[in-house]
Amino acid sequence: MPKIAVPITPAVLDWAVSESGFTLPQLALEAGVELQDLTDWLEARALPGVGEARALAGALRRPVAALLLPAPPRREQPDVRLRYAPGVEGRSLSPMERRQLRRASRLQRLLVSLAGEMHEPPAALPGVAPHTDATQAARLVRQALGVSTEDQFRWKSPSAAFDGWRAAVEQLGVAVFLFRLGPENCRGFSVWHESVPVVAINTAWNDQARTFTLLHEVGHLVARTNSACASGDPAAGEREWDPAERWCESFAAAVLMAEDAVREIVAARLGPGTRKVLDIAQVRRVAAPFQASLRATVLRLIELDLAPWSLYHELTVASDAKRPGGRATGGRDRQDIQEDSLGWRATNLVRRAVDASVVTRAEALTYLDVPDSALDQMGSRSS
Repeated sequence: MPKIAVPITPAVLDWAVSESGFTLPQLALEAGVELQDLTDWLEARALPGVGEARALAGALRRPVAALLLPAPPRREQPDVRLRYAPGVEGRSLSPMERRQLRRASRLQRLLVSLAGEMHEPPAALPGVAPHTDATQAARLVRQALGVSTEDQFRWKSPSAAFDGWRAAVEQLGVAVFLFRLGPENCRGFSVWHESVPVVAINTAWNDQARTFTLLHEVGHLVARTNSACASGDPAAGEREWDPAERWCESFAAAVLMAEDAVREIVAARLGPGTRKVLDIAQVRRVAAPFQASLRATVLRLIELDLAPWSLYHELTVASDAKRPGGRATGGRDRQDIQEDSLGWRATNLVRRAVDASVVTRAEALTYLDVPDSALDQMGSRSS
């Protein structure tokens, strides 16, 4: 039986490959097609069969119909710069990172549209001028967040602390998503929009690391920059930092750990005569009341001249790893999972849009990917 050719548009295929982040050999392997065949399709020397077109579309995470468009669509992915910490400069966005950026961008366009239809006020997240001191910016943002040191010390676990910081950020109008990107991909990314700015956090890391990533990405939003932030290797710390990353690290650590509180904790837990925190065991004792990551704590101690830079090099990527098993997931239904992933800001806005007849119930169920029985409770829980 002769092969049925699928009339894909080479320019559209080329666009989809470019947007995916795959190299041609990677895409051929992912789709299970020959590299030469893929090259021939891109150069209009041949057309794929039905099975090949389906495999290609599946690998690219696109419907087959998208490859039949007469021309590439307008750019879907926001202009996001991959920022690097020491030891990871030089790579580009991975296919997974690009896919999740497209997902976040679609959700953001929806939320911005709904917010406009409902005459929502713009996000209340402060902005700062370029070259503003990171500590000064942190004080401004911490005041806007309304989180006191007493609030922090009442949070009894790292997960409670993350939830508390996330709720404070979302109250300022930021949508905070949790996406599964895997430990080999960026820790998080941020996309600014004056109506609904977005932060996405990689769930591959523990709650202390997620909190630091959240505040780091808030730093990019405060500076009005779109960024995807890759994990670094502390052992490579002598390499030059991306200046924006270094600023956001300082900003996030300062938001998380107020100077007076840090100095009090160091004196109380390590002794009033302690001038420098010199080992990781001491860092853990300082980090614990703040439910902070070791990386955030070391950086804050260095900024306050309470620890040497050499201590940063003693950290390992594993210090941010989850404990075996991660958060408990038993008994979680689809509503719990989606509400955790999309956050209060997004789910509350969509549910209120249904109540205001801005979107239909069917549309909202599609956006939120939950059963009808869960919709009325989405976003109604305390943020």
